[in-house]
Amino acid sequence: MNWKKFLVIFLGCLLVVGGIYCLFTPIQTFLATGYVIGVFILCDAIASIVAWFDVRQYVQISIWYLLGAIVSLVFGILIISKGQLQLAVDLAVIYMIAAWIIVIAISRIVLAIRIKKVNDLLPNAFKNSRWIGLILSGILMIIFACLCAARPDVSSVMLGVFMAWFIIFNGISLITLGTYIQAPAKA
Repeated sequence: MNWKKFLVIFLGCLLVVGGIYCLFTPIQTFLATGYVIGVFILCDAIASIVAWFDVRQYVQISIWYLLGAIVSLVFGILIISKGQLQLAVDLAVIYMIAAWIIVIAISRIVLAIRIKKVNDLLPNAFKNSRWIGLILSGILMIIFACLCAARPDVSSVMLGVFMAWFIIFNGISLITLGTYIQAPAKA
């Protein structure tokens, strides 16, 4: 088997196994979020760089894919080697997710208000109250985000599970990508 193909498939399998482990240990996964993210970013970056050089022979693949992999490689090394970055990642992730949810919730509420304004202009036969669902879901999202920020212990378990599934799916993606890597042509 081609060493490049083996490496990409092996790293993909490593991600799947690591993701399954993380799925069964979500609290420990969160407590090691910075290090775990760094390791998996590093694995993905190495596999993506190797795959880019091989796949580009057969498929037109953007240089941006390679540049993204190089940035990931540097970022992964920094996270693994700096304990302060690991702690910062651990602490920041929950609050970044909560802020992201709040931004999405606000956009839903704004959209609902705009839909209501348009709805008021429609003839009675076309009016509906579905915009209320958008407002309610936006409000519930804000409450959820506030609970996540207020209860990082509960959020850490959820985050550990979400990370595990992301890692598993990313590993499957690398395994699939690795199957496309061909052995070099013999002269």
